[in-house]
Amino acid sequence: MTFGDKWRFVQQNMKKNKVRVFMTILAAAMGSCFLIVLASVGFGLHDSLIKDEMESRAVTKIDIYGTGDEDQLGFTTENIAELKQIEDVRAVRQIQNLGETSFHLDGYTNDMPSAIAVDFESEKQAGLELGSGRLPEAENEIVVSSDFGALLGKDGLEDKDKYADDGTIKSEHRYQEDLLGKEIELEASTFPEDGSKPRTATEKVEIVGIEAAPANEYLYTNSVKTTPALKNKLDKALGVTESVTEQGDPLYDQAEVYAVNAEAVEGILTTLEEKGYLAYSNLEELKNINILFNVVKAGLIIVGTIAVLIASIGIYNTMTMAVTERAPDIGIMKAIGANPKTIKQIFLMESTFIGLAGALIGTTVAYLISFIVNAGVPVILEQIFNEEIPSTLQLSSIPFLLVAISITICLIVTVLSGSRPAKQATNVDVLRALRREI
Repeated sequence: MTFGDKWRFVQQNMKKNKVRVFMTILAAAMGSCFLIVLASVGFGLHDSLIKDEMESRAVTKIDIYGTGDEDQLGFTTENIAELKQIEDVRAVRQIQNLGETSFHLDGYTNDMPSAIAVDFESEKQAGLELGSGRLPEAENEIVVSSDFGALLGKDGLEDKDKYADDGTIKSEHRYQEDLLGKEIELEASTFPEDGSKPRTATEKVEIVGIEAAPANEYLYTNSVKTTPALKNKLDKALGVTESVTEQGDPLYDQAEVYAVNAEAVEGILTTLEEKGYLAYSNLEELKNINILFNVVKAGLIIVGTIAVLIASIGIYNTMTMAVTERAPDIGIMKAIGANPKTIKQIFLMESTFIGLAGALIGTTVAYLISFIVNAGVPVILEQIFNEEIPSTLQLSSIPFLLVAISITICLIVTVLSGSRPAKQATNVDVLRALRREI
């Protein structure tokens, strides 16, 4: 018999018991759908909480906390040059803190920014992304973070009127206009150790760039990046000398090393330790969390497989009854010389079709449920807890890998469920089958 002949025989047999076949396919579809939806929760949370972070530049970042020299506070230009020479280092950020700063614009003030002086060429190599504008080219040009404007609040208000319950400035008291190209007043302050009167210095600076918003919307970034030249200018006006060495060279408060990729981080950390630097990377913690999520996803798939196994009982019963009901047909086929292998293949084709049809229907329904969950559950949670849910939070995600795993499991289980009835079909006695037909 050709494949087409076998398939026509399968179709003919299934049409005789449409309701029973339909219910068996429905059971397989429910099992497959349950497996996918259950596991999709693990995949969704993994994608939302960890995957983006694992693929971001933060994974390749190594924080340097010290040189190992207790007498040296900060990092010299020689230290920065040494860090750049380490193999597989893509970029080194050298950072100088501006200290106490506030920014004033048309009756609005941001008095909580993290203001730093950086080398913008190194920033670009480290992966700094701008949402709009350009990098500074002149001394009095700055780049601000995406949330800088949201923290630029109206002057003259009491805190209870100015701030919302979550600590952010109320929308009606925020600066509403576009910041790009605006000239803003920078006010820097220093508090002498001898307890004398604080000194302040002001400079007019232009906002020429705004950083791209972070992937996680619930993370507020309130920072300002400016040039080392402006930092030196402010230090001179304030009489600050901590930012230079005795020889007059720059002294940096922080240093960050960026590896060419995540695989190179471990080797760079080893080299840094050998050179006496105190360094830290969050890659290991992220890897451990990533492993935990993978274990959770595997566990959910195993639990979902139990539902498919339950559905396989129905397939086994359906195929067993089919063998009993079709015994006369099987006897006739064997009497005219049909190969037992052909008979077995016919029954396996039927069980495989039932499993595949159930898997495809279950997958389609699972995608629909996943869409409803992602669209509806965040709205419900916002209503219950009265808090905004980040748009990046994905409660359910169905990647192709999960679909492939589900269909594979479903096919394996259904083929195994139909294999014993198929074998029974090959053992049908011809004389008894024909006598029964007569």
